[in-house]
Amino acid sequence: MTTASTTVSTMGRRAFTGAAMFLLTFAIGTTSAIADTPLSDDWPVAQGRSTLDTLLFFGGGTIGVILLVALLGLLTARTNYVPPPPSQDLATTTGSDVAHH
Repeated sequence: MTTASTTVSTMGRRAFTGAAMFLLTFAIGTTSAIADTPLSDDWPVAQGRSTLDTLLFFGGGTIGVILLVALLGLLTARTNYVPPPPSQDLATTTGSDVAHH
């Protein structure tokens, strides 16, 4: 039996897990994107990036992973069907005898 406090607690844990995974994925994606910039002056100066390029470069992988995890979560989450309890009524024939199946 699920109580309201259990449901709220589970929802809170799921929200925390989702937020933590977002931050972790964003941090990993950002650090790998920062590695794209050379630290030495020996490299030629590259062309500047547009705002859209920067957003896609830093956030595209993060958003892609989040969408992939959400899609897999939707595919695997399901509510199991619980049939109603069996009826206590007996099927009878036109006569008074009980029908045997």
